[in-house]
Amino acid sequence: MGKKTFSLDFLITQNCNYRCAYCSQSKKFAGEKFSSATKKTINSLLKFIDKYKEEYDFEVTVSGGEPIVHAEFFNLIEELAERRVKISVVSNFSFPYETYQKLKDIAGEYLKELFVSLHLTQIKDLNSFLLKADLFNLYKGKTNFEVGAVLTDENCEQLKQVAEYLKNKNIKFELQHLRIKNAFVEYDEDAKEFISKFPVSKIKEKSNTYGKICTAGCNFIFVYQNGDAYRCYSSRFNKVHCLGNINNKNFKLYKSPIPCLNKKCTCPKPILYNLMDYNKSQNLKAFLLSVYNFIWLPYFAVKNFKIIKTKLIQSIKFKKMG
Repeated sequence: MGKKTFSLDFLITQNCNYRCAYCSQSKKFAGEKFSSATKKTINSLLKFIDKYKEEYDFEVTVSGGEPIVHAEFFNLIEELAERRVKISVVSNFSFPYETYQKLKDIAGEYLKELFVSLHLTQIKDLNSFLLKADLFNLYKGKTNFEVGAVLTDENCEQLKQVAEYLKNKNIKFELQHLRIKNAFVEYDEDAKEFISKFPVSKIKEKSNTYGKICTAGCNFIFVYQNGDAYRCYSSRFNKVHCLGNINNKNFKLYKSPIPCLNKKCTCPKPILYNLMDYNKSQNLKAFLLSVYNFIWLPYFAVKNFKIIKTKLIQSIKFKKMG
């Protein structure tokens, strides 16, 4: 019998060389004390993998911010490859082609995926971006290479042209539905019709998840740059889903799956990784855990005040644009 798979998302830094209007990370965290992972946090993550490597086959996604701006990025990739960990990287593709060639050379067969984001408001030359995508697509070997872009009403027509170009080059393309305050924005009819053609758009249809059993926290975790570990992306304000800090003794995984506490799951990983069982519910347990979370809500609201403020400002801005 083969090993079970353990998926881990590591946000190595909140710093980014872009300043996208729809992204709160780069403006809010750049230059702050805990904006990037320390060597201690990176080593703690590697020790965690070493501890469970006999039990699990690990898949690690390294993201940001822009992960390549971190001074230890390539060292981490090398350490993961030496452990035969399947690696996925999310990048804005802003560095020279040779940077991504280096990534492939270091990770080798263990580079499972390179997902690059196209931000039309940030790039100076779209043709150069597409040429770089062509080059890496020819060099990638068995690595899954995919281009993604956040759809807005304003960039819809240009992204249609990009989608057609990439299709002709046999490069995968995926639209991402813009989210504000953990909720999907409403598009105009043209953008709504365009995104409906992409599989990831179906994620927003996963509602009524409250009480459904999910294995996130058992075989999937999300680790922030300061070492804080959570069950999933939707858990920042959720005491129950906080697994502690990977640098400390208080960090621990769940011994068994627990119910989702969100009425609507907007975290893509439980859906894409099939972590949630929609046929099993524990509504009473979910209710009791929700009460416990409510008690802790003031603490998490204060702790994440800057995040709440930034998302409120974003929400107001996009409502005015609409």
